[in-house]
Amino acid sequence: MYLLHVKNIYDVGDDYYTIHIEDHGINSHNREVRQSVKKAFADLRKAINAYRLLPEYAELYRVDERYSVKGNYWCLHKQLLLHFAAWLNFPAPLETMLWEARIRAEQQYYSFQEPAQVSQVGVDKALQFFGLDHTATQEDLKRRYRQLVKRYHPDTGGDEAKFKTLQYAHSILKAHIKSDALVG
Repeated sequence: MYLLHVKNIYDVGDDYYTIHIEDHGINSHNREVRQSVKKAFADLRKAINAYRLLPEYAELYRVDERYSVKGNYWCLHKQLLLHFAAWLNFPAPLETMLWEARIRAEQQYYSFQEPAQVSQVGVDKALQFFGLDHTATQEDLKRRYRQLVKRYHPDTGGDEAKFKTLQYAHSILKAHIKSDALVG
C-alpha cells in the first residue's frame, strides 16, 4: 500500500484537524507511481467515508459538519485521524505534530490578545518538554533552552521536529516567565 505524505497539520478547534497531504508522486513521470498515488487517495477517501458513518464517528460528524476533503486538505476529527494514521507518512511523530498544531493555533489566536494569555495546558506541556516546574525563573529557562538547542538543533545532527517543538515551547514559556505567570 502506498503511504500518502502529510506536509502539515492544522488545528481547527474542538479536536478537529486539517491535514495537508503533499504527495509529489502524483506529478511523477512514472505512470505506476502516479496510479499508486491516485489509488491511495481514493482508497483512503472511501475508508474514511465508511468509518465516519459508524456509530462512534457518526455522532462526531452529526453535530459538526467539519469533515471535508478538498484536494490535498482534509479536515478530520482526531479519533478518525488516529485511526487512519497508518495510511499516512508523517514528517514527525503524529502526537508531536498535533501538539505543534495546537500551539500554533493558540499563538495565532492570542496574537490578537495579550501575548501572555496562552492556555494553562500549553504552558504545562511546554514546561514538561523543558523538564521544568512552575517555579522556574528566566535563568532556569535560558540554561535549559541552551542545553536542548545543542541536543535538538538540526545542524548538529538533532531532530528537526523536536527542534521546532522546542522553539514553540520556548516562546510560550518566555512570555509567561516575563509576566511572572509561572511563579506560585
